[in-house]
Amino acid sequence: MKKTLLLGTTALVAAGFAVSGVAQAEDPISAGISGYYKAAMGMMSQDGGDGEAADNSHSLVLGQDLEISIGGSTTLDNGITAGFNAQIEGNNGATIDEKHIFLSGGFGTITVGAVEGARQSMTIFAPSGNYSFGVNSEFFQFAAAGGAGNVHTYTDGLGNEDAIKLMYKTPDFNGFQLGISFAPDQSEAGQYGGNTADDANELEAETALALSMNRPLGDVTISGMIGYEKHTLERCESVGTTPTSTPATQQCNNGPETQQVGGKISWGNWAIGGGLQTTDQVKQTATGAARDRQDADLGISYWSGNYGVGLQFGAAEVTATDGSNDSLEIYALNATYVLGPGVDVGAEVRRLEAEDGSSTADNSATVLKTHVSLGF
Repeated sequence: MKKTLLLGTTALVAAGFAVSGVAQAEDPISAGISGYYKAAMGMMSQDGGDGEAADNSHSLVLGQDLEISIGGSTTLDNGITAGFNAQIEGNNGATIDEKHIFLSGGFGTITVGAVEGARQSMTIFAPSGNYSFGVNSEFFQFAAAGGAGNVHTYTDGLGNEDAIKLMYKTPDFNGFQLGISFAPDQSEAGQYGGNTADDANELEAETALALSMNRPLGDVTISGMIGYEKHTLERCESVGTTPTSTPATQQCNNGPETQQVGGKISWGNWAIGGGLQTTDQVKQTATGAARDRQDADLGISYWSGNYGVGLQFGAAEVTATDGSNDSLEIYALNATYVLGPGVDVGAEVRRLEAEDGSSTADNSATVLKTHVSLGF
């Protein structure tokens, strides 16, 4: 499949360049810098459960989220646009996060690099009144969320979501778009001759498909998406009683999958919608039973002028390796006020209920969050 994708997309690019002979650009690529810096504060009351440490956790927590994006593009005289983008994450030391190059034109968009796959990049979220907070936000969680960890209807939590991949998205056909992506491996070791034996617990052959729709019907706009993602487990983790013992019978799902749907209806300043995602877990229970995870969100928002308000609900449930179920529910009311170009402040109050099937990480928490966000 990898060879077929490569040959097919190469042919598309070649055809595009052949339209006008040797393609030229009036101006070379000129790189620019953009990004954001967000600082937040959380004040919380956590009940904990079964004597967990949450009873003694901090009641005031600070956080930050920094991203710097460097990118640029140019349009050739045959209509093809070529460009690149690299994102620097500054939360735990400066590291390059996503990075890619792309070619786009009448044939669609071809992307090569470390980016989110087709399913994840075409996700439809529950509408929110604040995009620094929200039930799906991986940042600024603050309160302990138990074994489920977080609500997410976009990333499936399997492997490296930004593994280097080849992705193709069709042009928009009357509001419909199809995307497909393929990542051979979870790292870039292969390009340095690191194609060694299969690694324990590492995934490969990440294939993702997604179909999205965005259609206006009078004063109403209907958006939707369906997505599918498949991974292949290279090798299940060896389990033995001693370092020299024969590995025990392996309890792994060798082909974990993710299915996702999402939808949204927008009219005027209002929007309502949500999503549902089901993901197979790699490790099975000790008896070999399959494990899975379900995540769902629902939200309604109102945006007008300089402010937005949103009400959201999110839930997650995952089967633990001991066969018990960990669950999480979050109710959130959030808002944003834009002070000026690139500068906004916001707040959220949420109620969190986390239950652990083995009774080791239960928690109930009420959290008040505030933030200031600077975009550039």
